[in-house]
Amino acid sequence: MATRILIVTDLHQRAVLYDALIKLAGEIKPDAIILGGDFLHHTGLLPYGHTQQLTTTQCAVELHAIEAPLMLVRGNHEDENWFEFRDAWKSLHTSAPVRLNGSFAMIGSVGVVGFPCFMGYQQPFSEGQPLGGEHYQYWFKHLLADHGDDAKRLWIMHEPPTGTQISEEGSPVEGNAWWRDAIEEHQPELVVCGHDHTTPISRGVWKDQIGATNVLNVGQNMDGPLHATLVMGAASDRLQFEKLVVDSTASAKTHAAHGWQIGAEAVP
Repeated sequence: MATRILIVTDLHQRAVLYDALIKLAGEIKPDAIILGGDFLHHTGLLPYGHTQQLTTTQCAVELHAIEAPLMLVRGNHEDENWFEFRDAWKSLHTSAPVRLNGSFAMIGSVGVVGFPCFMGYQQPFSEGQPLGGEHYQYWFKHLLADHGDDAKRLWIMHEPPTGTQISEEGSPVEGNAWWRDAIEEHQPELVVCGHDHTTPISRGVWKDQIGATNVLNVGQNMDGPLHATLVMGAASDRLQFEKLVVDSTASAKTHAAHGWQIGAEAVP
Protein backbone atom coordinates (compact mmCIF):
# COMPACT_ATOMS: atom_id res chain seq x y z
CA MET A 1 0.00 0.00 0.00
CA ALA A 2 1.26 3.49 -0.88
CA THR A 3 2.37 5.84 1.87
CA ARG A 4 0.38 9.10 1.95
CA ILE A 5 1.95 12.28 3.31
CA LEU A 6 0.03 15.55 3.63
CA ILE A 7 2.21 18.69 3.41
CA VAL A 8 1.09 22.22 4.28
CA THR A 9 3.12 25.42 4.43
CA ASP A 10 2.52 29.01 5.55
CA LEU A 11 -0.39 28.69 7.95
CA HIS A 12 0.81 31.81 9.81
CA GLN A 13 -1.43 31.04 12.81
CA ARG A 14 -4.57 31.76 10.79
CA ALA A 15 -7.58 30.07 12.41
CA VAL A 16 -9.35 29.40 9.10
CA LEU A 17 -6.30 27.53 7.76
CA TYR A 18 -5.76 25.49 10.93
CA ASP A 19 -9.43 24.57 10.93
CA ALA A 20 -9.30 23.45 7.30
CA LEU A 21 -6.15 21.40 7.96
CA ILE A 22 -7.75 19.57 10.88
CA LYS A 23 -10.85 18.76 8.85
CA LEU A 24 -8.80 17.63 5.87
CA ALA A 25 -6.57 15.41 8.02
CA GLY A 26 -9.60 13.79 9.60
CA GLU A 27 -11.10 12.96 6.23
CA ILE A 28 -8.15 11.70 4.20
CA LYS A 29 -6.30 10.16 7.18
CA PRO A 30 -2.72 10.43 5.85
CA ASP A 31 0.13 8.37 7.26
CA ALA A 32 1.84 11.59 8.38
CA ILE A 33 1.51 15.36 8.13
CA ILE A 34 4.41 17.75 7.60
CA LEU A 35 4.11 21.48 8.26
CA GLY A 36 6.67 23.04 5.95
CA GLY A 37 7.45 26.24 7.85
CA ASP A 38 5.69 29.41 8.95
CA PHE A 39 3.03 27.50 10.84
CA LEU A 40 3.70 30.23 13.45
CA HIS A 41 3.94 33.99 12.91
CA HIS A 42 6.27 36.27 14.84
CA THR A 43 5.36 39.82 13.79
CA GLY A 44 1.65 40.18 14.51
CA LEU A 45 -0.99 40.38 11.80
CA LEU A 46 0.01 39.90 8.19
CA PRO A 47 -0.27 42.90 5.88
CA TYR A 48 -3.14 41.27 4.01
CA GLY A 49 -6.17 39.23 4.99
CA HIS A 50 -8.62 39.80 7.78
CA THR A 51 -9.39 36.44 9.39
CA GLN A 52 -8.66 35.55 13.02
CA GLN A 53 -5.10 34.80 14.05
CA LEU A 54 -4.57 32.17 16.77
CA THR A 55 -2.14 32.61 19.63
CA THR A 56 0.98 30.47 19.58
CA THR A 57 -0.39 28.26 22.35
CA GLN A 58 -3.72 27.91 20.54
CA CYS A 59 -1.85 26.57 17.50
CA ALA A 60 -0.45 23.70 19.56
CA VAL A 61 -3.88 23.03 21.06
CA GLU A 62 -5.55 22.99 17.64
CA LEU A 63 -2.99 20.54 16.24
CA HIS A 64 -3.62 18.20 19.16
CA ALA A 65 -6.84 17.18 17.38
CA ILE A 66 -4.84 15.59 14.54
CA GLU A 67 -4.36 11.84 14.93
CA ALA A 68 -1.65 11.35 12.28
CA PRO A 69 2.04 11.78 13.24
CA LEU A 70 3.05 15.42 12.78
CA MET A 71 6.50 16.67 11.75
CA LEU A 72 7.67 20.27 11.61
CA VAL A 73 10.07 22.10 9.29
CA ARG A 74 11.19 25.60 10.19
CA GLY A 75 10.26 28.71 8.23
CA ASN A 76 11.47 32.25 8.78
CA HIS A 77 8.58 32.97 11.20
CA GLU A 78 9.55 30.33 13.76
CA ASP A 79 11.88 32.08 16.18
CA GLU A 80 11.53 32.58 19.96
CA ASN A 81 7.82 31.77 19.62
CA TRP A 82 8.99 28.19 19.15
CA PHE A 83 9.55 27.86 22.90
CA GLU A 84 5.93 28.71 23.70
CA PHE A 85 4.67 26.33 21.02
CA ARG A 86 6.98 23.53 22.15
CA ASP A 87 5.98 23.88 25.79
CA ALA A 88 2.27 23.96 24.95
CA TRP A 89 2.74 20.88 22.77
CA LYS A 90 4.58 19.01 25.52
CA SER A 91 1.77 19.78 27.96
CA LEU A 92 -0.61 17.89 25.66
CA HIS A 93 1.63 15.02 24.53
CA THR A 94 4.07 12.58 26.07
CA SER A 95 6.95 13.84 23.93
CA ALA A 96 8.31 16.98 22.28
CA PRO A 97 7.21 17.95 18.75
CA VAL A 98 9.16 16.21 15.98
CA ARG A 99 11.44 18.59 14.07
CA LEU A 100 12.91 17.94 10.64
CA ASN A 101 15.82 20.37 10.64
CA GLY A 102 18.54 19.18 8.33
CA SER A 103 17.43 15.70 9.29
CA PHE A 104 15.84 12.54 7.90
CA ALA A 105 12.69 10.56 8.66
CA MET A 106 11.36 7.36 7.13
CA ILE A 107 7.60 7.62 6.75
CA GLY A 108 6.30 4.25 5.65
CA SER A 109 8.16 3.55 2.42
CA VAL A 110 9.13 7.19 1.75
CA GLY A 111 12.36 8.79 2.94
CA VAL A 112 11.94 12.47 3.85
CA VAL A 113 14.55 15.18 4.40
CA GLY A 114 13.55 18.43 6.09
CA PHE A 115 15.78 21.32 5.09
CA PRO A 116 16.68 24.02 7.63
CA CYS A 117 15.74 27.65 7.19
CA PHE A 118 18.46 30.13 8.10
CA MET A 119 16.35 33.23 7.56
CA GLY A 120 15.57 35.05 10.79
CA TYR A 121 16.43 33.75 14.24
CA GLN A 122 16.80 29.99 13.82
CA GLN A 123 18.56 29.09 17.08
CA PRO A 124 15.41 28.34 19.12
CA PHE A 125 14.11 25.81 16.61
CA SER A 126 17.52 24.12 16.34
CA GLU A 127 17.29 23.28 20.06
CA GLY A 128 21.06 23.53 20.47
CA GLN A 129 21.78 21.01 17.72
CA PRO A 130 24.00 22.84 15.20
CA LEU A 131 24.32 21.47 11.68
CA GLY A 132 27.95 22.44 11.30
CA GLY A 133 27.27 25.12 8.70
CA GLU A 134 24.53 26.68 6.62
CA HIS A 135 25.58 25.20 3.28
CA TYR A 136 23.93 21.85 2.57
CA GLN A 137 27.30 20.18 2.00
CA TYR A 138 27.99 20.40 5.74
CA TRP A 139 25.05 18.25 6.79
CA PHE A 140 23.43 16.50 3.81
CA LYS A 141 26.46 14.29 3.22
CA HIS A 142 25.80 12.60 6.57
CA LEU A 143 22.16 11.90 5.67
CA LEU A 144 23.23 10.49 2.33
CA ALA A 145 25.86 8.26 3.94
CA ASP A 146 23.37 6.95 6.51
CA HIS A 147 20.28 6.54 4.32
CA GLY A 148 21.46 6.28 0.71
CA ASP A 149 18.84 6.79 -1.99
CA ASP A 150 16.08 7.07 0.62
CA ALA A 151 17.54 10.51 1.36
CA LYS A 152 16.83 11.52 -2.25
CA ARG A 153 13.10 10.86 -2.43
CA LEU A 154 11.12 13.68 -0.78
CA TRP A 155 12.65 16.98 0.35
CA ILE A 156 10.71 19.61 2.29
CA MET A 157 12.18 23.12 2.29
CA HIS A 158 10.43 26.30 3.34
CA GLU A 159 12.41 28.51 0.96
CA PRO A 160 11.99 27.50 -2.67
CA PRO A 161 15.00 26.95 -4.89
CA THR A 162 15.76 29.99 -7.02
CA GLY A 163 15.12 30.19 -10.74
CA THR A 164 11.69 28.55 -11.01
CA GLN A 165 8.20 29.69 -11.99
CA ILE A 166 6.83 29.07 -8.49
CA SER A 167 8.48 32.04 -6.78
CA GLU A 168 8.97 35.68 -7.78
CA GLU A 169 12.43 36.38 -9.16
CA GLY A 170 14.24 39.27 -7.46
CA SER A 171 11.79 39.41 -4.55
CA PRO A 172 12.41 38.70 -0.83
CA VAL A 173 10.64 35.36 -1.31
CA GLU A 174 12.59 34.29 -4.42
CA GLY A 175 14.25 31.48 -2.50
CA ASN A 176 17.62 29.95 -1.76
CA ALA A 177 20.28 29.50 -4.44
CA TRP A 178 22.04 26.82 -2.38
CA TRP A 179 18.88 24.74 -2.34
CA ARG A 180 18.81 24.87 -6.14
CA ASP A 181 22.44 23.73 -6.17
CA ALA A 182 21.51 20.82 -3.90
CA ILE A 183 18.68 19.78 -6.22
CA GLU A 184 20.87 20.01 -9.30
CA GLU A 185 23.60 17.96 -7.62
CA HIS A 186 21.50 15.20 -6.03
CA GLN A 187 18.27 15.15 -8.12
CA PRO A 188 15.73 14.06 -5.49
CA GLU A 189 12.42 12.76 -6.81
CA LEU A 190 10.28 15.53 -5.34
CA VAL A 191 10.70 18.84 -3.53
CA VAL A 192 7.84 20.62 -1.75
CA CYS A 193 8.38 24.22 -0.65
CA GLY A 194 6.48 27.38 0.32
CA HIS A 195 7.48 30.90 1.48
CA ASP A 196 6.09 32.66 -1.62
CA HIS A 197 2.35 32.56 -0.93
CA THR A 198 1.02 34.41 -3.95
CA THR A 199 3.08 33.67 -7.06
CA PRO A 200 1.80 30.10 -7.62
CA ILE A 201 -1.79 31.30 -7.20
CA SER A 202 -1.51 34.45 -9.32
CA ARG A 203 0.35 32.64 -12.10
CA GLY A 204 -1.71 29.47 -11.90
CA VAL A 205 1.55 27.51 -11.82
CA TRP A 206 2.43 25.31 -8.84
CA LYS A 207 4.87 22.84 -10.41
CA ASP A 208 8.26 23.29 -12.04
CA GLN A 209 11.18 21.01 -12.79
CA ILE A 210 14.92 21.11 -12.15
CA GLY A 211 16.46 18.30 -14.14
CA ALA A 212 14.48 15.18 -13.24
CA THR A 213 13.20 16.69 -9.98
CA ASN A 214 9.64 17.93 -9.64
CA VAL A 215 9.44 21.07 -7.48
CA LEU A 216 6.08 22.11 -5.99
CA ASN A 217 4.75 25.23 -4.29
CA VAL A 218 0.95 25.32 -4.17
CA GLY A 219 0.89 28.76 -2.49
CA GLN A 220 -1.32 29.84 0.39
CA ASN A 221 -4.22 32.23 0.95
CA MET A 222 -4.30 33.75 4.45
CA ASP A 223 -8.12 33.93 4.47
CA GLY A 224 -8.57 30.48 2.92
CA PRO A 225 -9.18 28.24 1.20
CA LEU A 226 -6.32 26.05 2.42
CA HIS A 227 -3.75 25.00 -0.18
CA ALA A 228 -1.97 21.70 0.51
CA THR A 229 -0.04 18.90 -1.20
CA LEU A 230 -0.71 15.18 -0.89
CA VAL A 231 2.28 12.98 -1.75
CA MET A 232 1.81 9.25 -2.38
CA GLY A 233 4.43 6.60 -2.97
CA ALA A 234 5.55 3.03 -2.48
CA ALA A 235 9.10 1.76 -2.13
CA SER A 236 9.55 0.84 -5.79
CA ASP A 237 7.37 3.51 -7.44
CA ARG A 238 8.06 7.11 -8.31
CA LEU A 239 6.26 9.54 -6.02
CA GLN A 240 2.90 10.89 -7.12
CA PHE A 241 1.41 14.14 -5.89
CA GLU A 242 -1.81 16.07 -5.86
CA LYS A 243 -2.70 19.69 -5.15
CA LEU A 244 -5.54 20.11 -2.66
CA VAL A 245 -7.58 23.29 -2.23
CA VAL A 246 -9.94 22.96 0.70
CA ASP A 247 -12.54 25.38 2.05
CA SER A 248 -13.01 24.78 5.78
CA THR A 249 -16.69 25.73 5.51
CA ALA A 250 -17.51 23.11 2.85
CA SER A 251 -18.62 19.61 3.70
CA ALA A 252 -16.35 16.59 3.49
CA LYS A 253 -18.72 15.01 0.97
CA THR A 254 -18.26 17.98 -1.34
CA HIS A 255 -14.48 17.56 -1.26
CA ALA A 256 -14.67 13.80 -1.78
CA ALA A 257 -16.88 14.29 -4.81
CA HIS A 258 -14.21 16.51 -6.33
CA GLY A 259 -11.34 14.13 -5.55
CA TRP A 260 -10.17 16.56 -2.86
CA GLN A 261 -9.53 19.18 -5.50
CA ILE A 262 -11.29 22.40 -6.47
CA GLY A 263 -9.99 23.65 -9.78
CA ALA A 264 -6.76 21.72 -9.27
CA GLU A 265 -5.04 18.70 -10.74
CA ALA A 266 -3.29 15.47 -9.87
CA VAL A 267 0.08 14.71 -11.43
CA PRO A 268 1.91 11.34 -11.54
